[in-house]
Amino acid sequence: PTEGDLAPHPPRTMGNAQVAKAELPDDSDDARAGATTPGGGLKSRASPNGGVLFKFDVPSEKYEVAAPNVTPELTDDGDDEAPRWILEVGDVSCPVSDQCRLVSNHQAIRIDFFAPGSGVYAVRFHSKEGFAAFTDAYRDALFENTHRMRASDENKEKVYGVGMSAWAQGTDHPDAVWDPTDERPPGDAADADADAMEEDDYEDESKGHHTASGEDVLDMKMGALDNSFLVRGNAVDVFRNQAGGALRDANVRVSLKDSDGAFITPTKGILADAEQSMLLLSPETGRRDKIYQMDLERECVVSAWGCNKDGVDVPMTDIVTDSKSSQMEAGRGTFLGLDDNRLVRWDMRMEGGIAQTLASPTLGYADGHDFARGTKFRCMATTGDGCIAVGSEDGKIRLYSDKSMRQAKTSFPGLGAPITAIDVTHDGKWILATTDTCLVLLHTCVRDAKSGDLTTGFKTRAGERIPAPRLLKLKPEDAAKAKGAPLVKGKFTWVTEQGKQERWIVASCGTYSILFNFRRVKAATAPERRLLEFTDYNVVAKDAQIAESTFVHEKFTGNDTHLVIATTKGDVFCAGG
Repeated sequence: PTEGDLAPHPPRTMGNAQVAKAELPDDSDDARAGATTPGGGLKSRASPNGGVLFKFDVPSEKYEVAAPNVTPELTDDGDDEAPRWILEVGDVSCPVSDQCRLVSNHQAIRIDFFAPGSGVYAVRFHSKEGFAAFTDAYRDALFENTHRMRASDENKEKVYGVGMSAWAQGTDHPDAVWDPTDERPPGDAADADADAMEEDDYEDESKGHHTASGEDVLDMKMGALDNSFLVRGNAVDVFRNQAGGALRDANVRVSLKDSDGAFITPTKGILADAEQSMLLLSPETGRRDKIYQMDLERECVVSAWGCNKDGVDVPMTDIVTDSKSSQMEAGRGTFLGLDDNRLVRWDMRMEGGIAQTLASPTLGYADGHDFARGTKFRCMATTGDGCIAVGSEDGKIRLYSDKSMRQAKTSFPGLGAPITAIDVTHDGKWILATTDTCLVLLHTCVRDAKSGDLTTGFKTRAGERIPAPRLLKLKPEDAAKAKGAPLVKGKFTWVTEQGKQERWIVASCGTYSILFNFRRVKAATAPERRLLEFTDYNVVAKDAQIAESTFVHEKFTGNDTHLVIATTKGDVFCAGG
């Protein structure tokens, strides 16, 4: 799609059908006055807190009136110690949870939700007051069902932290900054080609590479130099990067074996040393405290580095490069590692960490910190200058400066769901955290308390002063079509130079890739728009489960953005080739 203005446009729906957005039928006063109650034959009297109930019809992909006047009710079926709220709308009911995929829109005074086993519904409220009353009550009910405690101010402070309750529930702080210097607004003629991504390119299945049979694909590692890599089970397939953004199958498969000839099955990997090496992390028993180094010229695993501190093995759950561009740097021997309560910078150049072919040297412990039990770190990402964002099992997000990993500069409370993946823009101004049901977008810009200069939460303590989280969600009808599959591996387009701007956001969901236009997101969710949930996106469907949705480095595409999709079956699709 090419960047345009914010006027209504026909988004792509699940299944790749180019159809108009599923709008609700006419809900004018005259239409309501002529409506009858279900089975009653009498005219309906509109409740001030109610609205019209619509049901999504799958074959026509349209909403149809199900009841002309309903009042959504929230009923607690639990007790004081274990709340159990139920949403009831007419004859429809479902437990209040993230699985409802409820989306609210104050501009349309409308909610959409999925009732498992029943279907997808929408309510267009008769009044703004009724809409506001319901969404406030639903937010508290969701809090109580998620955290198993009452939604009192005291309990919210326990969950979110001092001063963070309003932020976590969608209220921007009066001092919040929405960086106006970020870039031109959408539709600027001087930047018309900045977001070019031709839909025909990324939908053309004839351009897919069908690799040789093998184990399921787990990951796709994109290179900015000569090669990109498909990680599948105990092997890595090599692709050549081409001018214009195409990929060419090199027909090279590297088997991953340790010094004993036993296969290694990694789930995490990073490129290093000018992309001549790949460092691999395996969750298998006996391997979690080792980092395996694959030499791409020799096409084999050459080292198994031990993760050890003070004589104690340190199993890792995630590894990342020091910064957005460090994989392209020759001779850089450091990278970051993470486990439940530890952040580490490992160094392959320190004493005890000298590479020995097919041996097991020990990585040097260059820097890091052991935190108190309970931090539950799960994933991390780095900015262009080496600042670190960390996501946790409890949903918390912590920001560390490039100077120290001992204490987070800024910490944000969880919203009730684990963070399964995290990414950050090159300049550190935006964070994207993936949960099963939504992508959480945070804008980290704040004014420095002393100088008044614009900075980020990586450099100074920001707390509730940054804008409230914006949630990028699937429309409930699309979540239902995806059969409840979780969103995974959300990421920005890949930028490795200061001053360049990320243009797109992508995440995988079952057999679908979900694409959000980043500039449109920023414009539509600016504080003055008061839109905290965003559901305008494009969808690319494939016949098999998608293992990775990612982007070609901008070096090969210029102003275009090329999406790469790898399915678990080993098929790779790429715009431009």
